[in-house]
Amino acid sequence: MKRSLKPFALLSLLVLCSITGCYYDNVEELYPDGSPCDVSNITYSLDIKPIIDTNCAISGCHVAGTGRVNLTTYAGIKQVVDDGRLVTMVIQQKSMPPTQPLSNCQMDKIQAWIGQGAPEN
Repeated sequence: MKRSLKPFALLSLLVLCSITGCYYDNVEELYPDGSPCDVSNITYSLDIKPIIDTNCAISGCHVAGTGRVNLTTYAGIKQVVDDGRLVTMVIQQKSMPPTQPLSNCQMDKIQAWIGQGAPEN
């Protein structure tokens, strides 16, 4: 009788391992931007300025001499934060930048920074 329990025990163990060992998360669904977005310690100089410099303060767009708000400086960025245009255009309407919206992570970082009072840090 002990002999007949061994195949059953082995089969049970295999079934248990296959059920618990086949867990799979789709990283693209969990993190659509490619990686988790850390918004716990957002700074202007390390997080926000690079987003603005890469997507907004580019030649022919939000730089000096274009007639648009100059986003090459903290003062210019703070101006559009304070009057609500940054949130409206970038996060709510997603009309800026005009080529394509910022990534979800970039928008989350901007919102977190604004939530901290948009400090120049």
